[in-house]
Amino acid sequence: MSEQSSTTSPADADTTTGSPTTAASAQGPVRPGARPPERLGSTGSTAQDAVGPVDSVVLDYGNVLYTWDAVGAVAGRVLVADWDEFVSSGEFGRLNAMADRGTPFEEILDDLRSTHPDRPDWERLQRLYWEHFADTKTGPVPGTGAIVDELLDAGVPLYALTNFHDVLFERTRHMVPQLPRFTGIVVSGEEHLAKPEPEIYRVLLERYGLDASRTLFVDDSPANVKGARAVGMRAHLFVGAGRLRAELTERGLLPPRD
Repeated sequence: MSEQSSTTSPADADTTTGSPTTAASAQGPVRPGARPPERLGSTGSTAQDAVGPVDSVVLDYGNVLYTWDAVGAVAGRVLVADWDEFVSSGEFGRLNAMADRGTPFEEILDDLRSTHPDRPDWERLQRLYWEHFADTKTGPVPGTGAIVDELLDAGVPLYALTNFHDVLFERTRHMVPQLPRFTGIVVSGEEHLAKPEPEIYRVLLERYGLDASRTLFVDDSPANVKGARAVGMRAHLFVGAGRLRAELTERGLLPPRD
């Protein structure tokens, strides 16, 4: 999985503002029982995202549906300073990117050993990360589960597009109990592609017959959001469930709350 800082503020989000957009053009069709809000606000989407209806939603897994904190795998098992050195060297990020593309674990270890033969301690850290990966999943993202339930109950087609080693995904997919109700899931490790490469977004769109311009992509990584926009998808930079709910409500996918 690829980590994105959870400290991003709305002011730091990729939220380019444009000319005012009317509610009729911004929100698309309003589902039964939903009152059309007056306008689309600043919720993590650009003016381009506000144009036209949306009828499908694509969600990232890590730090959108369920939190991912890589150090959780080694916390209490090694000194955190040792882990921080490994991460700051850039090697964890490089190896993690290999995992996202489905590289077998032993090949990842072989690469680490050949690149850093003098650091057997880093191999141990990488093994601990793999063996205790479930401990990196530290709990559901607050508020997102309720949104997912409401979208599913409203009949909105949901999809997942995640950077995730396929073996590790299978170990932890049960942590999001709504996943079996999703219309489709694309896992980078199975495709040997990863966000923000345009090809993986196209795999999702083509496999499930989605119209990019009518599909809202939700991710906590600015790079991944930019990648989705590059292939024509609407996109929302996730900074919390509150702004996501606002976006979905303003688009008519969820009803306003009292």
